[in-house]
Amino acid sequence: MTEGEIRKAIVVDAPPEVVFRALTDEKELVRWMTQEARMDPRLGGECEFKYHWAKEDLRSVATGKILELIPNKRLSYTYVLTRSGSGTSGANSLFPDVTNSVVTWTLDALPDGKTRVTMVHSGLTKEAYGAFDGAWGYWTGQLARLGRVMAGRSK
Repeated sequence: MTEGEIRKAIVVDAPPEVVFRALTDEKELVRWMTQEARMDPRLGGECEFKYHWAKEDLRSVATGKILELIPNKRLSYTYVLTRSGSGTSGANSLFPDVTNSVVTWTLDALPDGKTRVTMVHSGLTKEAYGAFDGAWGYWTGQLARLGRVMAGRSK
């Protein structure tokens, strides 16, 4: 069963080329999105995001393949998420397995060197939709972190 898509947007204080680097560069990704990242930024390239929450004994790994790559404008990749770890405080339920979803980032240049970043996560089951956009607000938090990391960056 598919619930649909999550759509989030934020305006960040950085130009599109800086934001695009934050979406595709492994060293930049670990500054705001994940604890470990692997990214081959080319059409058909693979990506991997590793998340660790030691307190809850929770580990998740998201993998994907790049479907669309338009430098400084658009990035789209499949997003397959699996979880492991026993979980000690119900945290295991935050990340259900996601097997058939796509994450798309669109960057629109704005005046004064700013960028509107739109993220769409599509193909989610009802359970996954609730985890990524429910009370926990995963994508809301990720975009807020991206905004903080991008604040005032021109390079």
